[in-house]
Amino acid sequence: MPAESVAWVHGAGKVKRLALPVGLIVGITAISGAFVAGNDAGHAYKTFPKMGDTWIPDDIFEMKPLIRNFFENTSTVQLDHRILATSTLASLGALWWFTRKVDMHPTIRSLIGSTVGMAGVQVTLGVSTLLSYVPVSLGSAHQAGALTLLTLMIMLNHTLRKPSLSLLKSLPQVAKTV
Repeated sequence: MPAESVAWVHGAGKVKRLALPVGLIVGITAISGAFVAGNDAGHAYKTFPKMGDTWIPDDIFEMKPLIRNFFENTSTVQLDHRILATSTLASLGALWWFTRKVDMHPTIRSLIGSTVGMAGVQVTLGVSTLLSYVPVSLGSAHQAGALTLLTLMIMLNHTLRKPSLSLLKSLPQVAKTV
């Protein structure tokens, strides 16, 4: 039905405005996870949600120049990843919440649900990996989870791309009212 298709195109546009920045947060979080792995930062603080006995370690800005802390300081790298992971989960939850009543194609709705579910699995894997003192099996599963979540976000954003002119022209009369 053409009217439904036009509504879905409009819905996809609304979702796209939210999905793109959320996808960027997912990507940045995955990159920060690579720094955690590269610095063996998962071995430094094996507690959650606190890092040892504190929420924020004292040595997070110990290195000079300051920028080195974000790439080489074990405490800063792990704290950044925790903050980004929490932000990712909250952002995906917000994406789901704000789009739950938008008229959209069922595939898009399914992809949003899949990303939220995968984010929950990913956070569970990350915390489990940390609390278990980073066994290779859980660390590998957590890295695979990051790739899966990033792939789902790429799929979602690709699915939300602007429809081609030929598709829009194929929607008779209704398209002319858009």
